[in-house]
Amino acid sequence: MTKNDFIDIVLYNILEQKNKSDELKNKELTILSKTYNISLQNLIERYRWLKKMNINPNDFHLEENHKLIMEIFDNFNKMLNESEIEYYYTSGILSYLLVNKPLERYHHDLDVFINMNDLEKLENICHNYNFSFERKNGDRSDTTKRIMLKMYYNNIIDIPITVFMYVKNDDLSIVQKDYFTDENNDKFVEYIYNSPEIVQLSFSDLPQYHNNIKYFAITLEALFLSKNGNREKDIYDCNIFKDVLDKEKLRKLENSLKLNLPNKIIPAENDSFYDFIFKDHLKQKNLK
Repeated sequence: MTKNDFIDIVLYNILEQKNKSDELKNKELTILSKTYNISLQNLIERYRWLKKMNINPNDFHLEENHKLIMEIFDNFNKMLNESEIEYYYTSGILSYLLVNKPLERYHHDLDVFINMNDLEKLENICHNYNFSFERKNGDRSDTTKRIMLKMYYNNIIDIPITVFMYVKNDDLSIVQKDYFTDENNDKFVEYIYNSPEIVQLSFSDLPQYHNNIKYFAITLEALFLSKNGNREKDIYDCNIFKDVLDKEKLRKLENSLKLNLPNKIIPAENDSFYDFIFKDHLKQKNLK
């Protein structure tokens, strides 16, 4: 355990004890302050931040989490780059990486868009880099069940990589694909269209680097719109980079999204990637 994670645990436990007087808590805080040369004010502010972010440091060790998630990130990038797989990261850690700031809050996962033409290759080579590739069921906003692609590094199940799927058209538009089954186990796919202008404003082909390893990501403006909601962690993340947003680019992206084509749902059997996505379902059907 790192020193800072240890301090978080001691601080949190001092102030969370219900059977101790304020006088005794203040004495213990003073000892902690002097031992690690941290002001009492900074300790209190740290405790308030932990509570605001709903982080119990007994359960979540922040520096340990940050070290591990960046190790996964670097190794995943190495695999994607060496295998010439087209991808763009989204969400979470980009709020910090794209503005060269260290991670602050706890991160439970990584999210990445991957070109569907490269998915079969990814499934075949990932084990060479200590990653697994799994198809799992997840909930959609209705009663249907999403077919999700999840990847794990060295069997670390508490930090999954969620793969979002897309195809790129000749006109440079992008269609995201969301596969799901209904209550009758009928299979469908939802096409989420991104016009060429949206793609230009959202998916950056300018490489970024972490630990001298190249990676590709969505733009800060697209990230802001994807996180611009009411969740506490999204509000916190947006505050990290909102001051460096390109306001004109953000305005254009918002307008382009308003003019975008509506989503379309078709039977999954009519989709060219049906056999790959529903591989596990088809295996089970053939075994019966």
